[in-house]
Amino acid sequence: MIHLVTGACGFLGSAIVKDLVKKNQKVISLDIIEDDKISSISEFHKIDILDKENLYKLLKKADVVHHNAALVPLSKAEKKFNETNVVGTKNVIDLALKSNNISHISHMSSSAIFGKPKSETLNVDYMSYNPTGSYGVSKYHAEMEMVNNKKKFDEAKISCSIIRPRPILGEGRLGIFEILFDWVRDNKKIPIIGDGNNTFQFANTADLVDVSVETAERNISGIFNVGTDRYGTLKDDLNGFFQKVNSKSQVLPINKNLCIFSLAVLDKLNLSPLSSWHYLSYSWNFHYDLKNSFKILKWRPKLSNIEMLCNSYNDYLNRIDELGYDSSLHRSKIKQKFLGILKKFL
Repeated sequence: MIHLVTGACGFLGSAIVKDLVKKNQKVISLDIIEDDKISSISEFHKIDILDKENLYKLLKKADVVHHNAALVPLSKAEKKFNETNVVGTKNVIDLALKSNNISHISHMSSSAIFGKPKSETLNVDYMSYNPTGSYGVSKYHAEMEMVNNKKKFDEAKISCSIIRPRPILGEGRLGIFEILFDWVRDNKKIPIIGDGNNTFQFANTADLVDVSVETAERNISGIFNVGTDRYGTLKDDLNGFFQKVNSKSQVLPINKNLCIFSLAVLDKLNLSPLSSWHYLSYSWNFHYDLKNSFKILKWRPKLSNIEMLCNSYNDYLNRIDELGYDSSLHRSKIKQKFLGILKKFL
């Protein structure tokens, strides 16, 4: 089986490539940036998914597609979100249908396609679309491209899985988590939005890889929500993480409305790396019921929230001297801007 991985040099795409190679699978990888490790273990092509001619040539050589290429919230791409996340997904779908050789598409969606709970005591309604921010809107439309083509997929005998991850943690994960890890290493207080008593679920990189690969190998269609089944409140899990890694950090609850307003202003002035998806959603009760995923898939979550945070943090410490700003956003350090100034006072 030949696997085509889009966004192959990104955080999640690179993990899928490495997993497939370990399983002795043939991998074709594509991205607009090149990672030496990925290009050394796979057939790498530096192309954009908006390049339909070259994308089609690669699809004609593949059996299945793991579609991960997307602009992430940290990019604050605004209008370009639609171009890459929606038009790019449409290109993958249209050309896969045209190729007559693709048997499965694993599409990596997002939990940003949902919105604020109806009350502070309720969980996010993940049975109804209500995208958050311009990134969420783009990922919603990308998912709808998959959903609306189901009849064509069935006719072409293409199975398709839509995978919706909670915020992803795993070895190599940086981005906004690099800010957290930097502050924890320096034993700083960690501001959180609201009191932190919201139940909050993370997803492990390895779990998302497993679901993408399992659904491809078994030609399983469906929508799969992916996160850990061992989570608590954001405050408790963060404090548990601090204790496990012997940090003196502790959470510092900030009035939710004040915090969101301040972060929104900083975002507007380009003084913060955080996007609206980050500062709006991290105070919500947000966790998936995984029963449907468990009913259909062999996959089961490997780690708890605290275990994920510890593993990601320890990997960060082990690689701290080699970290830079030149990889994909979720695999790179990011400039903290005003948050770096705030850190000095905490």
